[in-house]
Amino acid sequence: MQDDQAAIEYLTGALTGGARPAAVGLKFTEDGAPVSCPGYTTICHVDPASDAFRALVSAQDILKAGSLASAFTFMPADSLHMTLFEGVIDYARTADRWPAHLPLKATIAQATEDAAARLKGHCCQQKFKVRPIQVFGGFTVGMAGATKQQEDRLRLTRNALRDELNLHRPDHDAYQFHVTLAYLLRWLSRDEAQEIIELSHTAAKALLADMPELTLGPAELCVFETMHRFERMMYLNN
Repeated sequence: MQDDQAAIEYLTGALTGGARPAAVGLKFTEDGAPVSCPGYTTICHVDPASDAFRALVSAQDILKAGSLASAFTFMPADSLHMTLFEGVIDYARTADRWPAHLPLKATIAQATEDAAARLKGHCCQQKFKVRPIQVFGGFTVGMAGATKQQEDRLRLTRNALRDELNLHRPDHDAYQFHVTLAYLLRWLSRDEAQEIIELSHTAAKALLADMPELTLGPAELCVFETMHRFERMMYLNN
């Protein structure tokens, strides 16, 4: 499968290169502890009281039980979410990752205040119906709109947030919606990567059986200090 090959290339480092995965040093220590990387983002949390939440946690537990679990750092269950549009993060201060009207030296607090002002009164669709399509590389659940209409609404929401925040990324249209379950801490051998692919298929099969579709929303503007907690500033529904 094409996605399996892409996952193997990523897991082994063949896709991106470098001594280690990009998140190590920027978001996590080599041991998987979160490091400070403040920013803001727009997301939909997964309701902890929902069947979908339990299904995602069960899929994550399958991955945690694998023999290579120590190669990953797993996200706390209460942080599980799907990003609608990426905001800013302190370590990525480049023209194509920063609001065009703000200086690159603006503080995260200033950027966040600007985002809150721009999004005040911005009304997103209340709910989004989505479906899982795969577990990629043992660390992320790929998501898509449950129908073409729902996918279109997700994309239109991304476009509206891009325009409101004046944050134009070159890879905007290629973005794959997802729920992150874990981050990779070290490159794997090809045999190890293949083992993760097989475990991902097992987790995906269970997830698709338990959660063929889920409802997310409303959208939230959130701030974060680390990848372990996303604090809501406001809902984007008024």
